[in-house]
Amino acid sequence: MIKNRILPFLSLSLLLFVNNALASSEAEPDTLLKSNTYNLIQGLKVSKDTRKLDPETVHKLVTTHIAPQLDFIAASRWVLGKHWSEIDRAQKIRFIKEFRKLLIRFYSVALTEYVSNNDVDHGVIKFLPLADNSHENEVGNDITVRSIVTPPNSTKKVTVNYQMHKTRKGWKIYDVSVEGISMIGTYKSSFEPQLRNMGVDDLIASLIERNNKIAFKKTTLKTQ
Repeated sequence: MIKNRILPFLSLSLLLFVNNALASSEAEPDTLLKSNTYNLIQGLKVSKDTRKLDPETVHKLVTTHIAPQLDFIAASRWVLGKHWSEIDRAQKIRFIKEFRKLLIRFYSVALTEYVSNNDVDHGVIKFLPLADNSHENEVGNDITVRSIVTPPNSTKKVTVNYQMHKTRKGWKIYDVSVEGISMIGTYKSSFEPQLRNMGVDDLIASLIERNNKIAFKKTTLKTQ
């Protein structure tokens, strides 16, 4: 799945997006991403200080605030690639459901572990001005919002880009890349051999099994 070296940055970048769901759906994509980041980080710090930060709590937060901002249908379509047109509607719905569950559960656990063992302050992420983005198409409905993440206790700067497109419900994220490594591209490469050899039903069955194994274990918070 997602390579270990990019997981913490991808998890953190997605986590920093949580309270942006409170912004207007008509807001510009960079404004949508930047809004309420301060409040989110403050909330995480409070949760950690009061020892209430755990995977189940983060999972509820992700389900409530992150999930509505991600375009799981578009992501699923691009992950399956040519196989999308080869499967029926019922298979598509089952895949979207399990892929969505995998992403939410996987990142909830990873996010909790990362934040539990690292200090996160308000300067950890910087969004670049929209004028610095060069990937907006002619009609302005697809854009790359760029950001720079400086991980806690590190001087290394990590590039995190959000691929967003405008839908009837406002701007939605359909992919996130860290240092040029695409989340969707990584999952697509991971799924392709199984799709080619066994088919989508076998892939869905394996996702169900994987989701059942992602347990919410009690996380030991790092003491400062």
